[in-house]
Amino acid sequence: MLNVLYTELLKLKRSNIIWLTIIGGLLPVCITTVGEFPHMDWNNLLINNLLFLNVMIGPMLLALIAGFVVVREYTENTVNQLFVYPQSRVTILIGKMIVILLLTASIFLINYALIWLSGSIIGDHPIPSDFFWKHTKAYVWMFSLHALLIPLTMAAGIIGRSYIPPVVLGIIAILTNMMAIQGVEGHTPEQIVFVSYLPFGSMIVHLLDLMKANVHIDVLHALYPNGIAFVVFFILNALFYTKAEVHSGS
Repeated sequence: MLNVLYTELLKLKRSNIIWLTIIGGLLPVCITTVGEFPHMDWNNLLINNLLFLNVMIGPMLLALIAGFVVVREYTENTVNQLFVYPQSRVTILIGKMIVILLLTASIFLINYALIWLSGSIIGDHPIPSDFFWKHTKAYVWMFSLHALLIPLTMAAGIIGRSYIPPVVLGIIAILTNMMAIQGVEGHTPEQIVFVSYLPFGSMIVHLLDLMKANVHIDVLHALYPNGIAFVVFFILNALFYTKAEVHSGS
């Protein structure tokens, strides 16, 4: 496993995906900081940053990162060499999942560190302790729920063998997240319940609930749809990798 993981990490060397990861963590901070300057409110700064990261940036970036890690094997015609490695294909799949997990963690850590730094620089008051722990808890939850969707985003690239399906999945995820926000803001119980059953939208409903954004109804906890998606698509990806044939000359 360590050899597989090391090989996958080497493939990221000098790739643009590293810069994309840095920008993904930095961009929400820049936008929310500009919006709050010069009269910064900690609550608005942190909530807007979390929403922008998880509603807009997170789904698309996760889809792009997962697509990059799995699709490049097909676009660069290295998939045959990959499948004849002296490692089980499931081990290779797990190695790719860990790489995507590390990149996702980097986005959240960069964003987490920079938003506190930004608020400390432009703000006149220190962060209240209750805000600190509430938003730290939200970060942990959002990262965990995003991590459960890694097999789903990988499946789009593995089955489609192109960057287009992961991008389409990212767009669908953003639209689903917007439905979640509209449902909560419009106090539409039917819409909130419907979105809470969807892997991406359920995270946003849970985030809004953590932020005490008036989610007045009991909804399915985000762990259930995301956990089911993890199990189903991990099995699907493992079966696809295991049964994929090696074709000569490609």
